[in-house]
Amino acid sequence: MLQKNKLIYLTVIAVILFSLNVKANTLQDIIDKTAPGGIIKLKKDIYYGDIIIKKPLTLDGGSQAIIDGEGKGNVITVLSDNVTIKNLIIQNSGEQGWEMDAGIAVKRANHIKILHNIIKNCLYGIQTKYMNHSLIAYNNITSKPYKQVGLRGDAIRLWWSNYDLLKGNYVHDSRDLIVWFCRHDTIQDQTTVRSRYGIHFMYSNYDKVVNYRGDRNMVGIYDMYTTHVEIDGALITNNTTVTAIGLGLKDASNLVAKNVTVEHCTRGVFIDESPYEPGMSCKFVNDRFYYNTIAMDFNTDVTRNKNIFTHDDFVGNFKDVRVSGGMLDKKRGIWSNDYWDRYVGYDSNGDGIGDLPFFEMKYSGVISEDNPNLRLFTGSPIFTFIDFIEKLIPFSKPSILLVDKKPLMRLYLPKLHKKGED
Repeated sequence: MLQKNKLIYLTVIAVILFSLNVKANTLQDIIDKTAPGGIIKLKKDIYYGDIIIKKPLTLDGGSQAIIDGEGKGNVITVLSDNVTIKNLIIQNSGEQGWEMDAGIAVKRANHIKILHNIIKNCLYGIQTKYMNHSLIAYNNITSKPYKQVGLRGDAIRLWWSNYDLLKGNYVHDSRDLIVWFCRHDTIQDQTTVRSRYGIHFMYSNYDKVVNYRGDRNMVGIYDMYTTHVEIDGALITNNTTVTAIGLGLKDASNLVAKNVTVEHCTRGVFIDESPYEPGMSCKFVNDRFYYNTIAMDFNTDVTRNKNIFTHDDFVGNFKDVRVSGGMLDKKRGIWSNDYWDRYVGYDSNGDGIGDLPFFEMKYSGVISEDNPNLRLFTGSPIFTFIDFIEKLIPFSKPSILLVDKKPLMRLYLPKLHKKGED
């Protein structure tokens, strides 16, 4: 009997010690006990948040470790400079929008690296406040699976964060990628699918987008209240909701968009009161607009007529240019050396430039644009017939929307750089 009681006693002690050991080795305890600058390599297991990092260190999940927020708050919160979070599966943040519950939240920290993580079922993927000189790269991010896209959080949200590089991130089924009140950030090789705003700049200056890919979003890239934003290389496709936009400008100045292709979108480019600042312009160089409902949609009066278009291609669009806003009968933009598939002209000297200018005229579009309910019949035989008759025998004075004095006879196909070339 004594031996049996002793065995029970030892068993109880072992269970208590085991429980204490498990508690003592939670991920937060491991982080707290790691020396500054240390490396934590997690084994294949499930760990639980909310994790708070207050010292420089590296947290490496080896592409197998899972950190689960259990539906409460942030999964990981970073409050220190020089923190690296990589190779983790981060899931199940809280769902309080006003708290911006996130997979990773960075607050007042610099030189952060967030690399090769899968962030899923988190309201916000990565959200930063006052983060500078940091790298967010090669992460796969999605939000909560809410049917209403506006209820989802942002995949990546930069707020007052400067000199950061976002590279190779894949965002899908989320809300927006937000860059607000930021300076000198670069977004490179970004892919956004089935979300709202692929990239949304607001009150941000001197930022850059390189090689963006967006598909089936509501908006590809939107520049709002910005100056000196550059887009170099983008492919935006299949933004086909009623109000969808490939590239949007709202009170934006000195934007440069080059090597951008917009295909199968409701509106290729929407320009609203841009450029906004006096003496500035917005430039579109070597861009391609293929098979959009409206390639260029201007909602701006002629006082902001400093949009410059050169070496752009317009092919297969139902309408190349639409103008709304003030002074509808005035030309929009400065156009030169663009290709128009509607151009009917000749090239007598063989220099590749049409001998006659290209004009975009406003004919029966007045009917549908002044009466939006009639747009349902756009493309119908009767509208096609009206267009044909007015061009053949105009019975109302058309408005000239644009003039390209040097239209190209062939698509503008620049020389592609080969590997090793600058």
